[in-house]
Amino acid sequence: MNNVCLCTGNYAKNPFYLKFSDISLYSIEELCYYFMERVHLLDDSVVSAELVNWIRHECGLTELADELEGYVRKHVSVAAFVSTVFERTGMYDSSTIRQVDRILKEQSSLTTIERYKKRAEYLYQQGRFRQALSIYRELVEYIPSRDSAGRALLYYNMASVYAMDFAYKQAANLYYEAYLLHPDRQTRYAYILANKKALTDYAYGAFKRENPNWEEDFLKVEQLCAQADERWLVSRERQLVTELARLREEGQLEAYSQQSQGLIRQLKKDYKRQTMD
Repeated sequence: MNNVCLCTGNYAKNPFYLKFSDISLYSIEELCYYFMERVHLLDDSVVSAELVNWIRHECGLTELADELEGYVRKHVSVAAFVSTVFERTGMYDSSTIRQVDRILKEQSSLTTIERYKKRAEYLYQQGRFRQALSIYRELVEYIPSRDSAGRALLYYNMASVYAMDFAYKQAANLYYEAYLLHPDRQTRYAYILANKKALTDYAYGAFKRENPNWEEDFLKVEQLCAQADERWLVSRERQLVTELARLREEGQLEAYSQQSQGLIRQLKKDYKRQTMD
């Protein structure tokens, strides 16, 4: 979390970890900030004994915890729970609190599918693609067949996750499913590009001949690939790879080992973040 001024309670020695968002909170102010920034993702799971215990023992806010503990026993709405936290901490004015309360009450009417779509979109936007993919796979089974645009978006996002993992054949198949449901140009570009990466030169040539009406699109994809190559040449990642190669060639093995191990640690961290349940 960003640094937040501590105005109420204690700074927690043991943070409250939110697994879904992969965030650790250290104060009641950070909790309020989290609620405000992610109001559209909050659901009844927020109303939990674990959170109340953290507020009591780590933040030292006994009176607030006593009140919230009653909410947990009575299974009150997330709107009432969050509004009470806001009111007791004084982080936001009454107008803001009413607005948040209204949003949360409106969200309570969302269907399970709509809530899961919001979660998947959030994970995708945060770069936690594999977690988003697991939700997309489930949602495909429940999105009505008449919702062509909704199903097309799911297939497109699933395809993009596969493409980022270099699984271009699976990506091409899913882009094609998306294109059949919602035949727009962006999806066609993605479908062509995935096939360009997945197929041999001979097979890709056959693919182009099978789709003569897409000549302009094939040219556009070639331009996009050329632009991507140009960006790679000046990218930080390429500079890092080039530097590692130079260190190894010059026999600077200690520096090479330090930098490569640092890179591996970061890649492991990124992978863990993407695959966390």
